[in-house]
Amino acid sequence: MPPIPAPYVEHEPLPLLREYVECLWTRGTSEPNAQHYVIPDGCIDLVLAYGAAGGEPPRVALAVGTMTRPLVVGADEACAYVGVRFWPGRALPFLGVPASELTDLRIDIAELWPDHEQCLANLYAIGELSALEGVLLRRLGGTQPVDRSVDAAVRAILRAGGNLSIASLAPALGVTRQHLARAFARHVGVPPKTFARVTRVRRALAKARVATAVDWAALAIDVGYYDQAHLAGEVRELTGRTPSEWLVGA
Repeated sequence: MPPIPAPYVEHEPLPLLREYVECLWTRGTSEPNAQHYVIPDGCIDLVLAYGAAGGEPPRVALAVGTMTRPLVVGADEACAYVGVRFWPGRALPFLGVPASELTDLRIDIAELWPDHEQCLANLYAIGELSALEGVLLRRLGGTQPVDRSVDAAVRAILRAGGNLSIASLAPALGVTRQHLARAFARHVGVPPKTFARVTRVRRALAKARVATAVDWAALAIDVGYYDQAHLAGEVRELTGRTPSEWLVGA
């Protein structure tokens, strides 16, 4: 099995997994001890790190919880990474614990799956994603504890680019604010307001990335911030960088 190419690549999951899995992804490391900078995205990932191009199980298998702050990963001897990114609110059937127990943490899969050795035993070929998909299908089984109010709230927040009233969201969905908060903690790992903040910051940065010349003041108003200072403060808090620093390093 040839080494995984260094660029990050996303792969579409099997049809049976698409309701839960946004994508599978692979990333090789182009140099020893290379680092990769990750900003919050509202999702939970399962990450496998390999120390060789193939022929052995992953040396590390982690569940990476929903993040509220940036994360630097890859500063080790792994030569490649294979991951699963779950849709917001859709990881619970696979990991078996409330998402709030993983928030801002990287948990060894051994702590979540008592049968982890059996599950990971056949994941030798790091470029062969079907074996990993097989593990996910077996863990999914017949249990599908999906909270429809969370799904509806996530869709509403994403459609609005994070720019909507969270106070009015629960009544609009026919549930109480307390119910929505508890359901978000269990399924997403962060409150609806935090998920909306992450969504809005990512929308702003996505627009900045494709702009020929960034007018940060105009962009701030466009995506729903009070002003440029408001945008800058949110970007810095959630990514650890100023908007300009982020753009240079993106």
